[in-house]
Amino acid sequence: MAKLWTLRYVQELAGTFLLPLVIILLCLPLRDWISPTDVAMLQLLWVAWQAQQYGWRWASLTTLVSVLVLNWCFVPPYYTFDVHDASFLISFVVMVLLGLLISLLSDRSKQQVKRLRYAMSQTRGMYMLAKGLGQRQDWQKQCAYTAKLLSRRLGASVQLIAGPQPQVTTEQALLAVGSPAVAWIVVPECFLSSHPTLLHTAQSLLAQSYARLELSEKAQQDRVKAQLEQQKAMLLRSLSHDLRTPLATIMGASSMLADPQLQLSTEQRQQQAHNIYQQSQILNQHFEKVLELSKAQLSTYRIQHCDFSSDDLVAGALARRGDQAAELSTYLMCNAATPLKGDLELLEIALANMLENALRYGAAPFELTIGQTASHCFVRLSNGLKSVAPAARDKGHGLGLNICQAVAALHQGKFELHTDSTSEKVTAVLEWPLC
Repeated sequence: MAKLWTLRYVQELAGTFLLPLVIILLCLPLRDWISPTDVAMLQLLWVAWQAQQYGWRWASLTTLVSVLVLNWCFVPPYYTFDVHDASFLISFVVMVLLGLLISLLSDRSKQQVKRLRYAMSQTRGMYMLAKGLGQRQDWQKQCAYTAKLLSRRLGASVQLIAGPQPQVTTEQALLAVGSPAVAWIVVPECFLSSHPTLLHTAQSLLAQSYARLELSEKAQQDRVKAQLEQQKAMLLRSLSHDLRTPLATIMGASSMLADPQLQLSTEQRQQQAHNIYQQSQILNQHFEKVLELSKAQLSTYRIQHCDFSSDDLVAGALARRGDQAAELSTYLMCNAATPLKGDLELLEIALANMLENALRYGAAPFELTIGQTASHCFVRLSNGLKSVAPAARDKGHGLGLNICQAVAALHQGKFELHTDSTSEKVTAVLEWPLC
């Protein structure tokens, strides 16, 4: 750095004292053909360049040196500072005034250009900061991007530290982000005065971005909470119907068997006992579904991704519906084995409910297509429409569908049920993206 300052100082001295002398020496052989005014114009050109490069102080000194050298070599009597013609005095005064005016105007123009470049640089930095923060939705990434951008724009190391106030040296300054502070910008003290606009803008933009992320997270939590409340309400409605119906049948049949005043035949007693057993099985199935739904909707549950085959998925789903597996296997048509990726246990639960709903409410055959594309995996089950609707007491209110939707949500996918009245087909589709 010292060498650079020394070199610049030597250049300024040379431009101030040597160059005016060089101009005079070059013009000296032409002294009989050119006037002192012409030489003065050449010297003023050099004064203008000097003012543009080194400022008005050096340019003013160059003007005085140029006038003295011009008087020494081009004004009679030569090689003296005497002036016998008063008109030359007026020329010298005008030359000095023009040199000073040129120096001041050139320096002012230089300062304006410098301020304009500084303003454009600050504006560009603020634009890049605002654009970069908008493209990043993670707070840590935003902090890292801001620190990198400020370091590059300032040409010095800038740190952005989240958490409590850090300890800094006397040469460093702290800028708090947010109120109360959630992060701190650590920057060299000298840049607070040289780049205040950029630093305070970064401070403000980071605080706004953090507040926006907090609001977005809160809104997301509110949406999830509303969805959970809606699902709870649907679950209560489903349980109200699906559990009360078999319970009413069990209570009615058991009360008949327990009433000593009723004289029931052996066949009637067997029929009531069969009803109790049948409805108990229905209750057991409902409780199993409630447990499956609870697991799928558990907020702390984490997806256990693994690689498996579609044959493993189908075998696991049929095993979960052991009493219906034989009937399902008879009418189930599957495609060839396909590699998949996801939570095998949750997907078995979803497929088991899809097969059970198809068996209860649909008509055979059941076409099961399982595959994988470049972006997602899918399970598609198609079946015909039943000609006779199930009895009201056997008709549920969508626990199985809720389970499938919950499993799809945990996998960041979707579950859809389509009914085509023209072809009399129902198609259930479960899709989830690849990891």
